[in-house]
Amino acid sequence: MQTEKMKTGEKVIFAWGDVFGGGAQALISVLYLIFLTDIVGLDPAFAGAIVMVSKLWDAVCDPLVGAITDNARTKMGRRRPFILFGSFAVLLGFLLLWIPTGGWQSDLAKGGFALATLLFYNTVDTFVAIPYSSLSAEISTDIQERNGVNILRLVFSTIASAVCTLVPTMILDAYTAGSISLSGFYLSIALGFGIFFIIPLILIGLFTKERAAITETKTKITVTAFVRPLRVKAFRGLVYMYLCQSISMDILGSGIIYFSKYVLQSGSSTVFLGIFIGVQVLMFPVIHKIVKTVDKKKIYYFGLPLALVGFLGVGLYPAGWPIVGAYALTAVTAIGFAGAQLISWIIFPDAVDVGELKDVDRATGSYSGIMTFIRKISAAIAIQIFGLMLSISGYVTPTEAMPVPDQPLSAQIGIRIAMAGSFILLMAVGWVVARRFVLTNARSERVRNLLKIRNAVGPDGLSAVEKAELADLGKLLF
Repeated sequence: MQTEKMKTGEKVIFAWGDVFGGGAQALISVLYLIFLTDIVGLDPAFAGAIVMVSKLWDAVCDPLVGAITDNARTKMGRRRPFILFGSFAVLLGFLLLWIPTGGWQSDLAKGGFALATLLFYNTVDTFVAIPYSSLSAEISTDIQERNGVNILRLVFSTIASAVCTLVPTMILDAYTAGSISLSGFYLSIALGFGIFFIIPLILIGLFTKERAAITETKTKITVTAFVRPLRVKAFRGLVYMYLCQSISMDILGSGIIYFSKYVLQSGSSTVFLGIFIGVQVLMFPVIHKIVKTVDKKKIYYFGLPLALVGFLGVGLYPAGWPIVGAYALTAVTAIGFAGAQLISWIIFPDAVDVGELKDVDRATGSYSGIMTFIRKISAAIAIQIFGLMLSISGYVTPTEAMPVPDQPLSAQIGIRIAMAGSFILLMAVGWVVARRFVLTNARSERVRNLLKIRNAVGPDGLSAVEKAELADLGKLLF
């Protein structure tokens, strides 16, 4: 039961925390692969394999950490201790991640160091990210307040994604142009952004509260317990929607630098990403206004056909044409994509409600863990395929003598297919999945009402009518 309303300061602090969730993920998605290929000097397939292995490990950690935080019982709550103390390990991991090893003679040594530091970073990241995403469903039990603070959180996340996409690509361009040294690149990326990320995490650990009731039942740390959320039909549908949206963003973020640099050979990846993210930020007030009255799944899929058409135009855009046309098509894509970008984590607490109605206990960490587990497995495969396509299509790795090599036509076609083709396919699948999603706003309201009644009277205290409604919802959502 809700004990008190959130104050404005607490809402802002909690939402600010997604500067790390959105920003760090965006920075690594956009910059790390090209850091490994163009600064460290690794073959794209080898670099992609490093990212894939680290993400597979990261994915394994996610449900485990979710279960650990579900079972935690401290004076600070279940989530906040991990966020507070994990933030310092995140800074250390970030400092290690960007150490430039391009001067090392052995590719095996460079690759081994990259893998080890990425594994460490992904591990400590998980011990912060999973509790934070779980807290999004427990920071308030009032649905309107919860929706509002999560939309504010996603606004912070998107703004952070913009900053952590645009500024690092500008720093990379400055390094490539010789305007800053390699040590300047390292200090700007590793230390500057590392500190930027951990400040709100520390504040969350110190100044927020967990309001959802904690059941006595603890989550069993077994394989069966890990996959239990996937037995909830409504949650499976949400996972499919989330995968289509998030992997699309990963591929677009990784590919647009290669696309602008080697295919169009004009314009700026910074401008492309700035337009894409900036337009979505401008769409947030519209989405915030309609989310109270329009079904959330409709917000997700309504604009996707526009996004498909827009990005098809970007992927086919001829080199040599005025770059303003590609920028305009990117803006069209962003308008259509904004609903899908926002809505998955707004639906997430509703899906956890369904899981609680089905299984009695509220294992939010397990739901968050399995959601990101599947996402990271899929993203790992997607990034590996992207790297393989670059390697197979004849991508020429930059050297000191040739920092921006001319890429053969085969590599340019490979970049177009890997970036635009993947985005279009995933968004088409997302449109179909969202249309079939079973958890509507009306059903979510029925779930919350039944939870309130059952929490008040106990499972055996439900009336015959309420038991019938529970069975009816179970057929649709369980």
